[in-house]
Amino acid sequence: MKPPVVIFDMDDVLCRYDLGKRLRVLSQITGQTPRDIRAAIWDSGFEDDADSGGYADPDHYLSEFSRRIGHPLTREDWVRARREAMAPWPDMLALARRIGEQARIAIYTNNGPLTKATLHELFPEVTALFKEHYFSFEFATKKPDPGSFRRLLERMAVTPEQCWFIDDKRSNVAGARMAGIRGHHFRSREQLMPEVLELGFAA
Repeated sequence: MKPPVVIFDMDDVLCRYDLGKRLRVLSQITGQTPRDIRAAIWDSGFEDDADSGGYADPDHYLSEFSRRIGHPLTREDWVRARREAMAPWPDMLALARRIGEQARIAIYTNNGPLTKATLHELFPEVTALFKEHYFSFEFATKKPDPGSFRRLLERMAVTPEQCWFIDDKRSNVAGARMAGIRGHHFRSREQLMPEVLELGFAA
Protein backbone atom coordinates (compact mmCIF):
# COMPACT_ATOMS: atom_id res chain seq x y z
CA MET A 1 0.00 0.00 0.00
CA LYS A 2 1.29 3.44 -0.91
CA PRO A 3 2.30 5.32 2.27
CA PRO A 4 0.70 8.75 2.56
CA VAL A 5 3.81 10.20 4.25
CA VAL A 6 7.43 9.86 3.08
CA ILE A 7 10.24 11.19 5.28
CA PHE A 8 13.69 11.76 3.80
CA ASP A 9 17.00 12.21 5.56
CA MET A 10 18.96 15.11 4.05
CA ASP A 11 22.75 14.60 4.01
CA ASP A 12 23.88 11.69 1.81
CA VAL A 13 20.30 11.11 0.63
CA LEU A 14 19.38 14.37 -1.11
CA CYS A 15 22.94 15.69 -1.32
CA ARG A 16 26.49 14.54 -0.85
CA TYR A 17 27.92 15.81 2.44
CA ASP A 18 31.72 15.99 2.67
CA LEU A 19 32.92 16.69 6.21
CA GLY A 20 36.55 16.73 5.03
CA LYS A 21 35.80 19.60 2.65
CA ARG A 22 33.96 21.48 5.38
CA LEU A 23 36.97 21.10 7.67
CA ARG A 24 39.31 22.38 4.95
CA VAL A 25 37.18 25.46 4.36
CA LEU A 26 37.01 26.14 8.11
CA SER A 27 40.79 25.73 8.23
CA GLN A 28 41.20 28.35 5.51
CA ILE A 29 38.94 30.75 7.39
CA THR A 30 40.40 30.25 10.87
CA GLY A 31 44.02 29.23 10.36
CA GLN A 32 43.43 26.17 12.55
CA THR A 33 44.24 22.71 11.22
CA PRO A 34 41.41 20.47 10.00
CA ARG A 35 42.45 17.90 12.59
CA ASP A 36 42.22 20.40 15.46
CA ILE A 37 38.83 21.66 14.26
CA ARG A 38 37.50 18.13 14.03
CA ALA A 39 38.78 17.35 17.52
CA ALA A 40 37.19 20.50 18.98
CA ILE A 41 33.79 20.15 17.32
CA TRP A 42 33.07 16.61 16.18
CA ASP A 43 35.33 14.33 18.21
CA SER A 44 34.60 16.25 21.42
CA GLY A 45 30.89 15.45 21.31
CA PHE A 46 29.90 19.11 20.87
CA GLU A 47 28.15 18.57 17.54
CA ASP A 48 26.31 15.50 18.86
CA ASP A 49 25.19 17.58 21.84
CA ALA A 50 23.95 20.35 19.54
CA ASP A 51 22.09 17.84 17.37
CA SER A 52 20.44 16.52 20.54
CA GLY A 53 19.15 19.90 21.69
CA GLY A 54 22.04 21.09 23.84
CA TYR A 55 22.14 24.43 22.04
CA ALA A 56 18.63 25.39 20.98
CA ASP A 57 19.56 28.96 19.97
CA PRO A 58 21.56 29.48 16.73
CA ASP A 59 23.61 32.35 18.16
CA HIS A 60 24.49 30.40 21.29
CA TYR A 61 25.53 27.46 19.12
CA LEU A 62 27.72 29.65 16.88
CA SER A 63 29.32 31.36 19.88
CA GLU A 64 30.24 28.01 21.42
CA PHE A 65 31.45 26.66 18.05
CA SER A 66 33.73 29.72 17.77
CA ARG A 67 35.00 29.41 21.33
CA ARG A 68 35.89 25.79 20.85
CA ILE A 69 37.91 26.36 17.68
CA GLY A 70 39.54 29.51 19.02
CA HIS A 71 38.32 31.82 16.26
CA PRO A 72 35.33 34.22 16.08
CA LEU A 73 33.34 32.79 13.18
CA THR A 74 30.65 34.89 11.58
CA ARG A 75 27.38 33.29 10.54
CA GLU A 76 28.47 33.84 6.93
CA ASP A 77 31.73 31.94 7.58
CA TRP A 78 29.86 29.03 9.10
CA VAL A 79 27.32 28.94 6.26
CA ARG A 80 30.07 29.08 3.63
CA ALA A 81 31.88 26.07 5.08
CA ARG A 82 28.69 24.03 5.48
CA ARG A 83 27.37 24.93 2.03
CA GLU A 84 30.62 24.13 0.24
CA ALA A 85 30.53 20.66 1.80
CA MET A 86 27.12 19.94 0.24
CA ALA A 87 26.61 18.84 -3.37
CA PRO A 88 22.91 18.45 -4.30
CA TRP A 89 21.90 15.25 -6.08
CA PRO A 90 19.50 16.33 -8.86
CA ASP A 91 18.24 12.79 -9.51
CA MET A 92 17.18 12.34 -5.87
CA LEU A 93 15.61 15.78 -5.73
CA ALA A 94 13.66 14.94 -8.89
CA LEU A 95 12.49 11.66 -7.34
CA ALA A 96 11.47 13.43 -4.13
CA ARG A 97 9.52 15.94 -6.20
CA ARG A 98 7.72 13.12 -8.02
CA ILE A 99 6.91 11.36 -4.75
CA GLY A 100 5.74 14.70 -3.35
CA GLU A 101 3.11 14.82 -6.07
CA GLN A 102 1.65 11.62 -4.63
CA ALA A 103 2.30 11.87 -0.87
CA ARG A 104 3.13 14.26 1.93
CA ILE A 105 6.92 14.63 2.09
CA ALA A 106 9.21 15.93 4.82
CA ILE A 107 12.88 15.91 5.75
CA TYR A 108 14.15 14.76 9.14
CA THR A 109 17.83 15.37 9.75
CA ASN A 110 20.27 15.08 12.64
CA ASN A 111 21.31 18.72 12.79
CA GLY A 112 21.32 21.69 15.12
CA PRO A 113 19.70 25.12 15.25
CA LEU A 114 22.01 26.99 12.88
CA THR A 115 21.47 24.49 10.09
CA LYS A 116 17.73 24.98 10.50
CA ALA A 117 18.03 28.77 10.62
CA THR A 118 20.14 28.92 7.46
CA LEU A 119 18.73 26.00 5.46
CA HIS A 120 17.44 28.38 2.77
CA GLU A 121 21.06 29.46 2.20
CA LEU A 122 22.64 26.04 2.56
CA PHE A 123 20.26 24.03 0.39
CA PRO A 124 17.67 26.22 -1.38
CA GLU A 125 16.58 23.28 -3.52
CA VAL A 126 15.32 21.52 -0.40
CA THR A 127 13.46 24.52 1.02
CA ALA A 128 11.79 25.02 -2.35
CA LEU A 129 10.74 21.38 -2.58
CA PHE A 130 9.97 20.41 1.03
CA LYS A 131 7.52 22.45 3.04
CA GLU A 132 8.26 20.46 6.21
CA HIS A 133 11.76 20.43 7.69
CA TYR A 134 12.38 18.72 11.03
CA PHE A 135 15.66 18.78 12.95
CA SER A 136 16.75 16.46 15.73
CA PHE A 137 17.66 19.27 18.12
CA GLU A 138 13.96 20.18 18.28
CA PHE A 139 13.21 16.82 19.90
CA ALA A 140 16.03 16.86 22.51
CA THR A 141 17.39 13.61 21.08
CA LYS A 142 18.60 12.39 17.71
CA LYS A 143 18.37 9.46 15.35
CA PRO A 144 18.64 6.51 15.84
CA ASP A 145 16.83 6.90 19.18
CA PRO A 146 13.31 5.56 18.58
CA GLY A 147 12.11 8.33 20.89
CA SER A 148 13.20 10.92 18.35
CA PHE A 149 10.97 9.30 15.75
CA ARG A 150 8.03 9.14 18.16
CA ARG A 151 8.38 12.86 18.85
CA LEU A 152 8.62 13.52 15.13
CA LEU A 153 5.42 11.58 14.49
CA GLU A 154 3.67 13.48 17.26
CA ARG A 155 4.78 16.81 15.77
CA MET A 156 3.58 15.74 12.34
CA ALA A 157 0.32 14.32 13.75
CA VAL A 158 0.72 11.02 11.90
CA THR A 159 0.94 7.34 12.86
CA PRO A 160 3.96 5.08 12.26
CA GLU A 161 1.92 2.98 9.85
CA GLN A 162 1.37 5.99 7.58
CA CYS A 163 5.08 6.65 7.10
CA TRP A 164 8.03 5.50 5.03
CA PHE A 165 11.49 6.70 6.09
CA ILE A 166 14.64 6.86 3.93
CA ASP A 167 18.10 7.29 5.51
CA ASP A 168 21.68 6.44 4.52
CA LYS A 169 22.59 5.14 7.99
CA ARG A 170 21.50 1.61 8.80
CA SER A 171 21.28 2.42 12.51
CA ASN A 172 18.82 5.27 11.83
CA VAL A 173 16.62 2.98 9.78
CA ALA A 174 16.71 0.45 12.63
CA GLY A 175 15.61 3.18 15.06
CA ALA A 176 12.72 4.12 12.78
CA ARG A 177 11.64 0.50 12.57
CA MET A 178 11.72 0.22 16.36
CA ALA A 179 9.25 3.12 16.38
CA GLY A 180 7.01 1.18 13.99
CA ILE A 181 7.98 3.02 10.79
CA ARG A 182 8.83 1.24 7.57
CA GLY A 183 12.39 2.19 6.62
CA HIS A 184 14.76 1.99 3.68
CA HIS A 185 18.54 1.95 4.09
CA PHE A 186 19.60 4.28 1.27
CA ARG A 187 22.70 3.45 -0.76
CA SER A 188 21.76 4.77 -4.20
CA ARG A 189 18.78 5.89 -6.23
CA GLU A 190 19.04 2.70 -8.28
CA GLN A 191 18.69 0.54 -5.18
CA LEU A 192 15.86 2.69 -3.86
CA MET A 193 13.74 2.53 -7.01
CA PRO A 194 12.46 -1.07 -6.64
CA GLU A 195 10.92 -0.21 -3.27
CA VAL A 196 9.51 3.06 -4.65
CA LEU A 197 7.69 1.07 -7.32
CA GLU A 198 6.73 -1.74 -4.95
CA LEU A 199 4.98 0.78 -2.70
CA GLY A 200 2.92 2.00 -5.62
CA PHE A 201 4.56 5.30 -6.47
CA ALA A 202 4.64 6.35 -10.11
CA ALA A 203 8.22 7.42 -10.77
